[in-house]
Amino acid sequence: MTLRGKLFWVAILYFAEGMPFGIVKDLLPVYFRDHGVSLTEIGLMSLLGLPWTLKVIWSPLVDRYGERSLWIRACLLALLLLVALVPFFDAARPSWMLWAVLLAFTVASATQDVAIDAFTIGLVDRGEEGQANGVRVSAYRVALIASGGVLVILSEVAGWQAAFLAAAACFAGLAALLSRLPPVAVPVEERRRWLEPIRRWVYTEI
Repeated sequence: MTLRGKLFWVAILYFAEGMPFGIVKDLLPVYFRDHGVSLTEIGLMSLLGLPWTLKVIWSPLVDRYGERSLWIRACLLALLLLVALVPFFDAARPSWMLWAVLLAFTVASATQDVAIDAFTIGLVDRGEEGQANGVRVSAYRVALIASGGVLVILSEVAGWQAAFLAAAACFAGLAALLSRLPPVAVPVEERRRWLEPIRRWVYTEI
């Protein structure tokens, strides 16, 4: 595959990675504030970010089981379903079920991050990392603008349900597009030694 082709996939992948983060960090606080939820409760939303911090714990399982591209598509489908459910709950009085949906959303996003980062490492050859990193950062920022800005504007024009359904449609489109990802093989030895990376990380941190 040409470098241009690789950079195209890197852009799509990191747009997909940035969308959920923008929804949680930018869109949801506006959504809840618009429904009269207190700033204290909105501040507690920071706990929803824990899966992004703790994803290192289950990241080796992504390498051990299944294909990384399959993990990416499965997570996108989960994100699609979960974000579409949000407007069906009472946002003015967030229930534990709504918080469970949002926590599942961030877990799916964190798992997708692991799969995307691992897939990209396998896709890009040595010497191409710099260009890939530039595209990665740009695509991620565009996703933040789309999820934290464009969807907020859409909510003002067409309502919150339309905004969340638009986010779900975006995840559906990304899942369909990323079904055409090129294959990236994972060496059998890496699958057998799936605990080794986390063991090295733990000893390094200690």
